Amino acid sequence: MSPSGQRRKPARRRQPLPDVPALPPDLAPLDAAGLRGEDEQCDVELVGLELSGEQLSRVSLETARLEDCRFEGAELRGWRCERVIFETCDFANGRWFDCDFREVAFLDCRFVGASLTGGALSAVLMRDCLAQLAKLSHLGRPHALLERCDLRGALLMESELCDVRFADCDLTGLELFNVDLTGSDLRDNELGGLKGVACLRGATIDPLQLLTLGPALAAHVGLVIEEGGGSPE
Repeated sequence: MSPSGQRRKPARRRQPLPDVPALPPDLAPLDAAGLRGEDEQCDVELVGLELSGEQLSRVSLETARLEDCRFEGAELRGWRCERVIFETCDFANGRWFDCDFREVAFLDCRFVGASLTGGALSAVLMRDCLAQLAKLSHLGRPHALLERCDLRGALLMESELCDVRFADCDLTGLELFNVDLTGSDLRDNELGGLKGVACLRGATIDPLQLLTLGPALAAHVGLVIEEGGGSPE
């Protein structure tokens, strides 16, 4: 029993890292008209679709693959995806609202300038993705792995990121606002110029990263750093 006489709460069990979902080899082809429909689409494959600038609402995909599809500047609202792989798709400057992704992988996709607001991410993998200047907000407590992703200048806000793992990512200039990173392991990521260092409370970094973050941490706590004035006369 702890000195205070209270029992310690057991440590929260970490969820396994997300991975690429296994899909059957015989997926049926689906065209843009089928994607625009409101019916749930299962066991389908979409290749090379041009959907830039469109408004696509309440799309429901289960056990599906999307490859080389273009969603630049598109508005995606209320999507529901389970066991879906997005590969080499372009979502640059797109807007996502209240989307629910479960067992979803984004492989070598572009999210430059994209905005993702609300919804839920469960067992989501992002690998080799470009997400510079992207904005992710109000995502609750997502469960995700970001591996070898470029998030330079991105904004993460109003979310609990305790179950988000960053691995070998470029987070240069990343801005954090009102996010919880308690228990997160940020080692082996580039953190130069990171903003919102107060949100790092409870996260793990390595000694070299501490040197990189030193000026921002000093500014946060109000440290005055000056060179020595020499020996007194």
